[in-house]
Amino acid sequence: MKNENTKPTLLNRRRFITRSAGAMAVPFLLNGMTLKALDGPILQKLFNGDQETDRVLVLVQLSGGNDGLNTVIPLDQMSKYMSVRSNIAIPENKALKIADDAGLHPVMTGVHNLFNDKKVAVVQGVSYPNPNQSHFRATDIWNTGSASNVNLQSGWLGRYMNELYPGYPTGFPNTDTPDPIAIQMSAVVSLSLMGYESNSMGIALQDPETFYRLVSGTDAPGSELPTAMCARENVLYVREVQVKSMEYSTVIKAAADKATNVETYPTNNRLGDQLKIVARLIAGGLKTRVYVVQMGGFDTHAAQTDVGDATGGSHANLLKQVSEAITTFQSDIEKLKVAERVVTMTYSEFGRRVASNVSLGTDHGTAAPMFFFGLPVQDGVIGHSPSLTDLDKENLKMQYDFRQIYASVLEQWLGADKAQINKVLFSDFQTVKVIKSSAPTAVAEDAVAQQFTLKAISPNPVAADVMFSYTMNSTSIVSLEVFDNIGFHVATVQKQEVSAGNYSVPFNVQSLPSGTYMVQLRAGNERRTQTMLVLR
Repeated sequence: MKNENTKPTLLNRRRFITRSAGAMAVPFLLNGMTLKALDGPILQKLFNGDQETDRVLVLVQLSGGNDGLNTVIPLDQMSKYMSVRSNIAIPENKALKIADDAGLHPVMTGVHNLFNDKKVAVVQGVSYPNPNQSHFRATDIWNTGSASNVNLQSGWLGRYMNELYPGYPTGFPNTDTPDPIAIQMSAVVSLSLMGYESNSMGIALQDPETFYRLVSGTDAPGSELPTAMCARENVLYVREVQVKSMEYSTVIKAAADKATNVETYPTNNRLGDQLKIVARLIAGGLKTRVYVVQMGGFDTHAAQTDVGDATGGSHANLLKQVSEAITTFQSDIEKLKVAERVVTMTYSEFGRRVASNVSLGTDHGTAAPMFFFGLPVQDGVIGHSPSLTDLDKENLKMQYDFRQIYASVLEQWLGADKAQINKVLFSDFQTVKVIKSSAPTAVAEDAVAQQFTLKAISPNPVAADVMFSYTMNSTSIVSLEVFDNIGFHVATVQKQEVSAGNYSVPFNVQSLPSGTYMVQLRAGNERRTQTMLVLR
């Protein structure tokens, strides 16, 4: 295994640029929210590529250590639960039942409705051997995907990106990968997105107006610099990175301007504010694969519940915000017609102890549930209600290693193969079915050709009317769409179920500016694409 504990002794130009790109908080403002654009290697050609690129993973980090026992209540052990948590226990008749042995906190009505609609998976008892109960160290373990006794400077997603594009960051962005691979809404890029060489897969973005000032030179890049040589050069490096990072601001802004939220998001809800923008960017055509959002406040040592009412208090307020934000987001992306491409996953650095404390709170613990949301999710409860009697040093025992969950996401949603997953996670972890279809996202050309054929576009180039012709070998739901040369959706020509046979669909391009367009035919997870040139 590569030794990642070695700390660099020299801050050379490449290391400074790649690391400071993620560490320097240069805000890109959209609707008042600070965004960080993570450029990166994982995106490849949208069309005629070897791998599907339209699946989106949204990571929701619940910082502070969420109390899993009051989030998913052990209905099969209510007597023990009430005795060890007499001052904060949720009454059985208040819990929102999701299984014979499990119920949700009563404020999570939105999540409960999604669960009943088969759009939620709850994975019980997620942790790792010898868990660490320090916020900082535990967060690093979750973000790096490491064992508790191994210190890494790279993240699980960052390593996966490096596996796909080992040459990063040289040559990015480019015409094949114009969009950022991931966007994180925070002041810094998380450790989960750091590559093998401790290089951040992210670069900081400012608002578009600042971008235009930078590239036009009106900000006078050489002015007001420190006089010390090292500091002066480092600031120049940062500005150089900022200018490069702004290359993404135009595509992000264009995507944001292209879509409008359908749902009304809850007010005074930080998580909702972030997810609102994520929905717009996805619906606006941005080909970003990973979004990271955060919500803090889950370190509930005291006043977790109200005096005399365990269903109220700070933890209830937090869970209500999470439930409302995610429920609204899910409804929004469904109405925006992009929900089939999106899976949302929550995680927290640890759970809380089984027994409550005298301050109406809970102290740092170990295992806790994870949630998955979305149409593609294998719905239901995975695992069993955690035992409150069979404990490890007064803490819950692990049912699933969190790296099993990561392996499952990499394989079932992002399309990684077994060799890649083993290298990224440094071991072979048994997967858990969290996605309904575990078919790989990569589709071989010969397999596609066996299902359907997209015939040559005629005429091409085209000035007015064009005919899109194809042959289906079996009945399937067909989507025939047109995209511009940077991947933004232009038109849906056809979307319906068709039987085996030959089809010709007319399309008029007179409303389109002259230029190159991509015509994509898709059935299930398979697709074919051809280039169309519009000339007038």
